[in-house]
Amino acid sequence: MKTKLIICPNEYKNEILLQTKSICNQKFMTLNDFIKHYYFEYHAKAIYYLMNKYHFHIDTCKVYLDSMIYIEDKQYKSNKLNYLKELREECINNHLLEFHPLFKESLKNYDIEVKNYYHIENQIKSILNYHDEIHSFTFSKKVYEFNSMEKEIHFVCQEIRKLLDNNVSLNKIFLVNVGEEYYYLLSKLFSYYNIPIEIPFQNPIYATKTIQGLLNSKTPLLEITNKVEKQYSEILKQLSDLEKDEIYETILKEELKHTYLSNPKYEESIKILDLTSKPFQEDEYVFVLGFNQDSLPKTKKDVDYLSDKDKKELGIETTMEWNKREREIIPYLLSKIKNCTITYKCTSPFEKYYPSSLIKDYQLEVIKEPSLSNHYSHLVNKLKLADLLDNFYLYGEKNEKLLELNSNYEIGYHSYENQYNGINKDTYLENLNVPLRVSYSSLNQYAECKFKYYINYVLKLNQYEDTFPGFIGSLYHKILSLRKRGGFDLEKEWNNYLEKRDLTLKEKTLLVRIRKDLEDIIEVLKKQDLLTDYQEELCEQSIVIPLRTDISTEFIGYIDKIMFLKQMNDTYFSIVDYKSGEIDTKIEAMKYGLHMQLPIYLYLIHYGKLFENPIFTGIYYQNILFSYPMWNKKLAEQEEKKYYLQGYSTDKIEILEKFDKTYQNSELIKSMKYQEDKGFGTYTKLMNDDTLLELIKYTKNIVEKETDDILNADFKINPKIYGKDNISCELCKFQDLCFHKNEDIVRLPKVDDLSFLGGDIK
Repeated sequence: MKTKLIICPNEYKNEILLQTKSICNQKFMTLNDFIKHYYFEYHAKAIYYLMNKYHFHIDTCKVYLDSMIYIEDKQYKSNKLNYLKELREECINNHLLEFHPLFKESLKNYDIEVKNYYHIENQIKSILNYHDEIHSFTFSKKVYEFNSMEKEIHFVCQEIRKLLDNNVSLNKIFLVNVGEEYYYLLSKLFSYYNIPIEIPFQNPIYATKTIQGLLNSKTPLLEITNKVEKQYSEILKQLSDLEKDEIYETILKEELKHTYLSNPKYEESIKILDLTSKPFQEDEYVFVLGFNQDSLPKTKKDVDYLSDKDKKELGIETTMEWNKREREIIPYLLSKIKNCTITYKCTSPFEKYYPSSLIKDYQLEVIKEPSLSNHYSHLVNKLKLADLLDNFYLYGEKNEKLLELNSNYEIGYHSYENQYNGINKDTYLENLNVPLRVSYSSLNQYAECKFKYYINYVLKLNQYEDTFPGFIGSLYHKILSLRKRGGFDLEKEWNNYLEKRDLTLKEKTLLVRIRKDLEDIIEVLKKQDLLTDYQEELCEQSIVIPLRTDISTEFIGYIDKIMFLKQMNDTYFSIVDYKSGEIDTKIEAMKYGLHMQLPIYLYLIHYGKLFENPIFTGIYYQNILFSYPMWNKKLAEQEEKKYYLQGYSTDKIEILEKFDKTYQNSELIKSMKYQEDKGFGTYTKLMNDDTLLELIKYTKNIVEKETDDILNADFKINPKIYGKDNISCELCKFQDLCFHKNEDIVRLPKVDDLSFLGGDIK
């Protein structure tokens, strides 16, 4: 007795295995696997070869290799087919295609059956001795029309609830023709009706923290501890013959992007299938969603790499033939389903849809907007009531269901509780990207309002905006960081940076003045270099300070410029931070964890171990971008002093004079004056060693406390008013998310000195 070879989709195979007691004389293959075994299959080695030799994109390689399947060793009229033939021969000669010569011979030992495949090429039909399953049929189903996708899904949910009330098993209910555009609403609305459903989300393992960590660390996988690592290990084995270069990395990433996390499975749930996956039994119920034009039946266009003209020469199914066949397949398959409910939508939140042309072709009965019941979900009813109340109060619109729902539910309409109720700490930490990295910017936002930090750094709703001022600021920082390097060429660096952006005519016009300003500040910096002994610089310096080890946490900071002088084991340093616009050097608000940029720089130097024995000289801001007045009598004076450093200096003369040779009437530091008999000037900003150490200690405590609060998931709404100014909400983009109340606001008295540090700054 011959073994039966059943060629069918995997879903059909699983059903046969469940229903058949003995499977000794049965073997299964998908049609795609059969084609690979009968003709050839290819692996990563072939893709690597084509990418390496011809510099093809990885997708182009796959298209060429897939298109070779039916290519024969003969001359074609089409240059494209002849090219594919030559490429195929090259792949064969380089042993890049895997053939299975014994497979064809083995077919005579099988009785072959084809199940649930309908688009089969003529060559394959001949090999399989395939007989068309489609025969005469009657297609006369009812079709339900809905104005929106949401109403369509509500209807399906309610019909399923009716089946469940009649003791139909969830495993006997299926959804078909469900595209990805349905997934979100299906997940949401089925949960409203408490109906478990398996939605085939395709989440690539490439996006997981595990894979990103392995790729970034470039360390070998020594131990497999989870499914993702197992999938990664299997991919590495498949690519083990490839040279580990840039092409290898591209192929690896592509494989990871097309390898998906497994979705949760339930003992009892609704399944989503393709209409051709399996024949549906008489006791099974099928809901066909999206019975819309170009969805059922699907329509192909002549846009494949192999055109219809090429397909005709190869003797394979053309686009027109495929479309004609599809119009026969769909009504035939639907006619075979005993319990079939067909629906379509007219709109979704993003698109308009048209009904399937099969409705007109077969004169199907269309039932428009069948009424939805209120008996299957309290949550849905409450949401519906809220919607009806909105329409009533805003537009005076009365609905017959409004009175019924309003008399049965109390939803607290016109009441609102804005307070953030928090998230589960354990869940938050489980999903935290580690190491958690905090910075001055993130902690300043946390100090301004904890909920603002949550929006920006946990939910990440504040998307980066590529603005022209931001682009120019980065350009200035880049150029100024390179100016003292050997071989510095302003023209070259300027042009290299501008290549990163397509500029408008207005931006190109502004660049004329911006370029002149940049040249001016470079000349000013050269002159300022002559006023100091601090000739060494570190620019764009990154410093990372570990904070906690139980939950990996780091403080990361970037310092625009550190000027320093090494003498023996001591390193004298000054910090310069480039600023655009108005400068405010006051740091008294650091009492509340606010405006701590300058103290943070000292904290970074002290705990970052950048220098062996650092000795403080000063922390300063320096203007690099300006807005220009149309007229000003003191403009010349402003031009002269606008690049002066603004901030705090040491009160030790012997150190200060190393940094600023003109400190007595400074040409480097704003308001720096000194007279032997009178001492420092009234407006000179100085910091002594005691205050410096207390400031660093206080900064450390603030950083650690706020970091601990973040790890404790403390994200309550608490905007600050400092003195008379609301420093939290004025420029916040997310006021419409928090709707803060007066009692949420934390009022902070303005601080006029640094006595909270145990010292003071002159």
